Amino acid sequence: MKINRVGNRGILFTFMELEKSYDCVTNVYVINGRKNFIVCDTYLGAYYMREVKEYLETNYGKKDYIIFNSHSHWDHIWGNSEFRNSLIVSHKICRDFIVEHGGEELASNAIEFAKEDIDIVLPNITFDSKITFDDEGIEFFYSPGHSEDSASCYDLIDNVLFVGDNVDDPIPSYMCWNNLDKYKDTLEKYYSIGADIIVQSHGDVMDNAIIRSNIDYIVKLKANENIDFKKEDVLKKHIYNLEYLNICDSK
Repeated sequence: MKINRVGNRGILFTFMELEKSYDCVTNVYVINGRKNFIVCDTYLGAYYMREVKEYLETNYGKKDYIIFNSHSHWDHIWGNSEFRNSLIVSHKICRDFIVEHGGEELASNAIEFAKEDIDIVLPNITFDSKITFDDEGIEFFYSPGHSEDSASCYDLIDNVLFVGDNVDDPIPSYMCWNNLDKYKDTLEKYYSIGADIIVQSHGDVMDNAIIRSNIDYIVKLKANENIDFKKEDVLKKHIYNLEYLNICDSK
């Protein structure tokens, strides 16, 4: 685990367990709020979240926790169990998807990635469009794109935007929803926010220019343009997206 400061009150915990299988790191982003630690995604289980809590409470003292699930995929929600008595916030579709798919995803991935038994704990607060915690200067809002259930966290005080899996460098990867119009709308909203810092789930901290890069890619996908990528890792992402979209179109 690597730990880095982001802005004035953000702490980025970066984990390496998915590098071998998925060629990416995974970030848990925490905002050190006035009365709460706001934890964006809970990674691969309580085993890892106990490390995060120990660091936070050792360095910043005891606070309550507000947990945010950016979407329902297993690598973002398994650690909810460590916070079962805290507020766990997600979009309503995210909660529905965890109910529908959480057990299947656990069965498929636990042997390789679970350090200990995983107890799927559902969000206990859901929202439709957005939910705001004014005392903490935090807004969670619906932002479908990578998946239909995706949502984002905006830190109004630090002007930092946590985008989950909706943004990747230099193009979106592992797309799980084929509504490119909605995806473009989400990215345009991100760009209009004008955040100083973009925090993504599976890569480096970026600035707002990465949003423009991702928008340009979605526009080209929508237009069925031929896109040529020289870097093998980027080409791999693009081929995955094309194959997924082709499967959706054939149904």
